[in-house]
Amino acid sequence: MTLLRSVATVGSYTLLSRVMGFVRDILTAALLGAGPVADAFFVAQRLPNLFRSLFAEGAFSAAFVPLFAGTMAEQGKEAARLTLMDKPDLAKKIVAAIMAKRNGGAAAAEAK
Repeated sequence: MTLLRSVATVGSYTLLSRVMGFVRDILTAALLGAGPVADAFFVAQRLPNLFRSLFAEGAFSAAFVPLFAGTMAEQGKEAARLTLMDKPDLAKKIVAAIMAKRNGGAAAAEAK
């Protein structure tokens, strides 16, 4: 009975979340319409989510931490620091490429 109750609880909260998301989308469409303001709003919502996906949820960390640790072990702390200083430019290029792919090339012109 406990398993059935847990499944029902998770299922009902998931359904509530979906319904509230639908209501949010209806209100956003009613307030912003379909135009450049709405497009700007959605891009402003998408960018933080992209950065969270890349940096906070481990995609960047999973690739960078082994590289940094290996450089530190093999070449020392100063070489690892220099590697760290080089990576933000690389990360910027990767993010620009991902955004260009997702937005049909619109961000590619901004990265250059």
